[in-house]
Amino acid sequence: MRFSPGSKWARTVLALLTVALHASLLQAGTTGKISGRVVDAADGEGLPGVNVFIIGTTQGATTDVDGYYAIIQVPPGTYSVRASFIGYAIVTTEEVRVIVDKTTTVDFTLRDSVVEGEEIVVTAERPIVQMDRTTTTAVVDRAQLQALPVTNVQDAINLQAGVVDGHFRGGRQAEVAYLLNGVPINNPFTNQRSFEIEQNMVQSLEVISGVFNAEYGQALSGIVNIVTRESPREWSGSFLGYVGGIASSRELEFVDRAVQQGSGLSGLDFTSDTVRYAEAAEFPNKTDVQLSLGGPIITEALGLSLSARYLDDNGWRLGRNLFSTDDVSFGLNTGAPPQQWFIESTGDRSFVSLDAVERLSVNGKLNYKLTPAVKLDYNVFVQSDEFLRHLHAFKYVPSGINLNKSLSQTHVLGTRVTLGNKAFANVSYGYLRDDFRQELFGSDCGDEEISAGTCVLDDRYVRAEQNSQQGANAFQVGGNELFTNHNVTKSHTLVTDYTRQASRIHQMKVGVLARLHRLDNRSFGIERSFRTNDQPRPSPDQVNRNLLTANPIELSAYLQDKMEFTGLIVNAGIRFDHFDPDYQVPIDLTQSDLEEIPDPDNPDQLISNRKDAEVETQVSPRIGIAFPISSTGVMRFSAGLFFQTPPLSLLYTNPEFEINPQSSSTQFGNANLDPERTLAFEVGLQQGLTHDIGLELTIFSKDVRNLTGQEILRDPNGDFFIRWMNRDYGTIRGLTFSLLQRPGGPLSWTLDYTLQFAEGTSSDPGEAFGREQSGLEPILSLVRLNWDRRHVVNNTITWKPDPELSLTFINQLQTGTPYTTVRDFIRSTETNNAEKPTTFTTDVRVYYSPPLVSSNIQLFVEAQNLFDAEIQWAVYEDTGDANESVQRELLRRTGTQVGGVNTLDEYYFRQDFFGPPRRVSLGLSFDF
Repeated sequence: MRFSPGSKWARTVLALLTVALHASLLQAGTTGKISGRVVDAADGEGLPGVNVFIIGTTQGATTDVDGYYAIIQVPPGTYSVRASFIGYAIVTTEEVRVIVDKTTTVDFTLRDSVVEGEEIVVTAERPIVQMDRTTTTAVVDRAQLQALPVTNVQDAINLQAGVVDGHFRGGRQAEVAYLLNGVPINNPFTNQRSFEIEQNMVQSLEVISGVFNAEYGQALSGIVNIVTRESPREWSGSFLGYVGGIASSRELEFVDRAVQQGSGLSGLDFTSDTVRYAEAAEFPNKTDVQLSLGGPIITEALGLSLSARYLDDNGWRLGRNLFSTDDVSFGLNTGAPPQQWFIESTGDRSFVSLDAVERLSVNGKLNYKLTPAVKLDYNVFVQSDEFLRHLHAFKYVPSGINLNKSLSQTHVLGTRVTLGNKAFANVSYGYLRDDFRQELFGSDCGDEEISAGTCVLDDRYVRAEQNSQQGANAFQVGGNELFTNHNVTKSHTLVTDYTRQASRIHQMKVGVLARLHRLDNRSFGIERSFRTNDQPRPSPDQVNRNLLTANPIELSAYLQDKMEFTGLIVNAGIRFDHFDPDYQVPIDLTQSDLEEIPDPDNPDQLISNRKDAEVETQVSPRIGIAFPISSTGVMRFSAGLFFQTPPLSLLYTNPEFEINPQSSSTQFGNANLDPERTLAFEVGLQQGLTHDIGLELTIFSKDVRNLTGQEILRDPNGDFFIRWMNRDYGTIRGLTFSLLQRPGGPLSWTLDYTLQFAEGTSSDPGEAFGREQSGLEPILSLVRLNWDRRHVVNNTITWKPDPELSLTFINQLQTGTPYTTVRDFIRSTETNNAEKPTTFTTDVRVYYSPPLVSSNIQLFVEAQNLFDAEIQWAVYEDTGDANESVQRELLRRTGTQVGGVNTLDEYYFRQDFFGPPRRVSLGLSFDF
């Protein structure tokens, strides 16, 4: 880091300190509020001085002169709240549910005490309508998450109205901010969350798909706010473990070798056969073990909570180890008959998963109560992942595919200070380190060796020619990927908060956030040729080697006021964001590889071809209003302006501004990209239809501007220059409709429907140049975005006929995403003019507690895609079907020879076009 007095880091620290003098730092919400009124049963008048407190905690409040009270800074969960006053019977309300950022209303009616110490116990009903909610929000607590037949938190997020395949109301996936205990965990290089939050670590999951408050930033479409479990008051733990496999009647076609492994084989030594999914995938196909443990180390002072998960998921896309990377074959691409081919095949014929994931996640949390008013907590999250990507061409050479490895660690140290009954403050420091590698074999080369191309890599890398030994319409018979990526992102995050219940009406928040990032990325191509003396080395061509070091900075400040009037709730706020990319951009793009260029006014002199990228700032107002229209109905309106810095990978593309003289095009990043912007509106209605059934209707609209696209230019030689620019835009509109039943009784259910129209000029920032290369016209009007599912219906049903048995079903109906048709070999002039097939799937989880053993033990069966529906994620453009291709039929009828050991049908069967088949798991869970 550079901390000289005039350096950018020093200026940032000074700016941060200056802002901190004017505002307390504030983090995103991790707590809720309990409020209400205490009245006298005799006359209905408010009772002042009543003591209201949460049982089992030190949190409470005293009613004011009109009988009103408010308990703030309450962690999400379920509580018992007690009201006591001299001369009156004590009243305790149980099952009070607290939600992050929301107010739970608990009113008390006290009557004269007949017997000293008399207590009345009331069970609170979960409100069918959340009266103070001004936007579309869904909250899933720990118990609900455990009951759902989902395997990860993202599956639960996708079940919420307005969320489709990770897209919030038609936005791009990178437009969602993920927060853990109030601290952002998005990797700024990709704008994706840096690690997968495991189910057994979650206490509360809040999904905001509508207009969100000013306290949330760096997001255009939605917020996922996760609060982890607190340490329990007594030592306890839980275990969940299961194994699963594919239980599908479908069959896959595979090539098999009819002779022993070796060289000198011909095409006649290989046969094709169909193999059942279950046989190829074997059992178990999936293993999942989760363990949680926690309790007090020092009673009422120090507590510990630990969670861990090990996941080994072999997925459903399968290959076969027929060829090794260094196998050498001849004749397959010459048109010679198969009996004249010379094939080397040294693989062991075993089936191999082509989308396997192995993950180990650990979360530790320490809570320390320094004084009754000061609490400290420390969270650590460590996750290690290994993931094998599915590549269609490498079906029979799986050992040639790069392995994706990631190691993410996040540390969060927080201080919570209670300042009387009306205010509290939080100070949190977060450190995130995300290490991602994409490589086949490890490398210890330093940056200088990579730049010079002098380091020698693993001798198992082969020549590039071995990737093209096969002919047309055939899988590879050797070779491996010849590139490597290593990206390290480090983020220091400082967030603090000061929240004050200024009056019965106003709850004020004011704050600042700072994130200091460090990017250390390197990537290079690998070459083994005469130029490298037949040794695998980083490519001698400098344009195939990229090194990036940057220290971008984010600062933000905001003011938020939640006003709770009688009959009106208003959430109003304003946010300020500041972003410094800490990079330079070329002055003359056509000579971007030169750091100095001739001065246009004085050609004999050189001037710098670099200038500092601009610092971006923006202000975004937010407002939300909710007003009751009846005792069980509330209308709401919300609007806001939202900003987000594009993924930093776009700002720093081709970070050394190199031009490849052997290529007709050069791609540049742009550190001067403006923030992307969304103006969003929504109008909603919540209404209780009966005592147990409620509905919610929301109409929304988003105007999206400054999306990152491509500017395509040509130099005097006619070569392309492509640079990221803020040029794309879109419009998204739609509605969500939800019906829900209050939990309770043997049967409970939810039903929601999303209708959306997601249109824009581009589905992907790089689409413009791809169209140019394909000879297609630029998109000059709004078209359906690639992920636009017009209709989505989600339904959950839970049936609990007795305490020992519980069945939960998730049903999902989705219309297909769009694609562009090719008919009679002519591509439609209208982009995304047709729709892929509609899908319907059902997942189920059955819990059973054997009556003869402890009630803490449960057996369960889980089935995903219960009816083994065929899910078509992609289709052939000439038919609109994943199973049929006009091009394949044309090749078959003309007698075109396949240049490999596979059949034409097998090559045209794309496993990546399909979703998962039926998978069944058996498991055991117990508490201890």
